[in-house]
Amino acid sequence: MNRVFYQGSIVELERGNRVIARISPVSPQSPLKVKDLNKFFHELPSLGEDSNAFAKDLANIRKQIPMEQNQWD
Repeated sequence: MNRVFYQGSIVELERGNRVIARISPVSPQSPLKVKDLNKFFHELPSLGEDSNAFAKDLANIRKQIPMEQNQWD
């Protein structure tokens, strides 16, 4: 399971030389590695002049919408 999760491996289970099940990661692995994140963020285009107004709008919307409660807490 660790290989499937961490390395993206696919494991096939066989019975009588026939594949009867396949265990694979839920979603495809991203080609972006953690070590490349800083470069990735640095190369993103700059936000326009209206980005501060947009951030304030988002903050106001978040204040109006109640936080979801986790039923497992």
